[in-house]
Amino acid sequence: MTDFHLETRADTRILWFNRAPENALTTAMLEEGTAALNVMASDPPRGGLVLASALPAFTAGVDTKAAAALDDDGRRRLRDGVNAFCAALYRLPCAVVAAVGGHAIGAGGIICLASDWTLIADTPLKIGLPEAKAGLPFPAVPLIIMAHQLDPGWRRRLARSSVLLTPYQAVAAGLADAVVPARDLVDLAVAQAAALSSQPAFAVIKQDLRRAALAEIAAVID
Repeated sequence: MTDFHLETRADTRILWFNRAPENALTTAMLEEGTAALNVMASDPPRGGLVLASALPAFTAGVDTKAAAALDDDGRRRLRDGVNAFCAALYRLPCAVVAAVGGHAIGAGGIICLASDWTLIADTPLKIGLPEAKAGLPFPAVPLIIMAHQLDPGWRRRLARSSVLLTPYQAVAAGLADAVVPARDLVDLAVAQAAALSSQPAFAVIKQDLRRAALAEIAAVID
């Protein structure tokens, strides 16, 4: 893998975002990530999946400079790449924990919403959904995830104002579940993924809770 690095700790896998300097998402990176997630869907890790980054940003969202240079076909492929990656992540039957140690912008916020649990480091990072400011309307699958996973009031505020939140504000908004020390972030995320996975009915309940959203996503993707 080039823009990602896969690590295994006991029964838990960690998918590290690894495109310097800020994990800005390109079509190629999205397609690579989708392929990795689809492989995991066919053989889910028993201890769940952790999404993480050792770079300054968890992800800065879509690479706007690269997107600006795309023709119509390139923009369509990028949009399809965002939809496919978010769908593959949301459909994973195993526990998914996002370990956010740096800025999570745009698609980064969607990844948090698509995860089962999000831990965010107690650092001066920002998280939000500023697509309006970036001039990039939300693709269909992120909109579905937002509609089902984010409180309507916060969805309105975040999507219309492009405001970026601090870690504790992100927890209050429902973009994250807990703020933890940065030095312990990944270890705690691995432990959380394992704890979620250890529950016998976890996968069934996850599927039941997401059934309506998954049907809407299937109508877009399939």
